[in-house]
Amino acid sequence: MYDKYCKTCGRALSEFYRTYMLGCPDCYENFYTEIVKTLKKSQGKTCHVGKMPKLSGVDRELYTEYERLLKERENATLGGRFSRIKQLSEDIEELAQELKRRGIL
Repeated sequence: MYDKYCKTCGRALSEFYRTYMLGCPDCYENFYTEIVKTLKKSQGKTCHVGKMPKLSGVDRELYTEYERLLKERENATLGGRFSRIKQLSEDIEELAQELKRRGIL
């Protein structure tokens, strides 16, 4: 079988398939086509969408609500709804304090 190698570090593409690790930043460019196919197949996405803390139950609900309120405040800001921004900011601060108390933020 033909194996493709990184021009910078010499890492083989077959090694990526075995370990899902690359040898250097240039591997991303050298193996781009293959990496995208593998990511799409295994994760359904080809771009990083951020991390969410490993939470469950009430903690997850609180964190999800916190993120929702942040987005809603951003939309209210873009829409110039200043009274709504004030209320959302108060709600966000209250929720942030609870999340900090729980060690989530």
